[in-house]
Amino acid sequence: MTGDTAIDRPNQTRQGLLDAGASLVEEHGLAGLSVNMVVARAGVAKGTFYVHFKNRSAFVDAMHERFHASVQEAIAEAIAGMPPGAERIYRSSEVYLDVSLANRGVKALGLETRSDPSAQASMAARRERLTAAGVADLKTMGWRDAAAAAQLLAAMTREISVLEFDAGKPLPASRRALKRLLGL
Repeated sequence: MTGDTAIDRPNQTRQGLLDAGASLVEEHGLAGLSVNMVVARAGVAKGTFYVHFKNRSAFVDAMHERFHASVQEAIAEAIAGMPPGAERIYRSSEVYLDVSLANRGVKALGLETRSDPSAQASMAARRERLTAAGVADLKTMGWRDAAAAAQLLAAMTREISVLEFDAGKPLPASRRALKRLLGL
């Protein structure tokens, strides 16, 4: 066994647990997500779960964090080299919507935890990171209250994501409306 394999195995186990959780949330919702179900789906012992996560809340938070990291990575790739402005904001929003639709389990989890006080602080911090990215674009477009506008655009994009989640598919009219609101 090489050193790389030994290093990768814990991460692979952790990712397997997170994958299992995402699929279970899609099937059963957050209320139906239990540690026993996660370990059974991942094919590991229950103690293994607690090696990687302090408790169920930490696991749910890790699922959110992984989702937001994948969104940020996809957005960074999609807008690389684009100048600041409306096109970049729209492309970022479109990528967020696509990643959300492709990760229905985690999106379902996000919707259910909106009212969970224990998840609010970490969720708010992740939302703020995504929102902050649009401030420079809005300033370039001449918005004086760029931070407030970025929050509103992010909220609108999240709401489109909810509508698409409910529909189970992209909603071209909603995406066109967002594009028009950006002046494109």
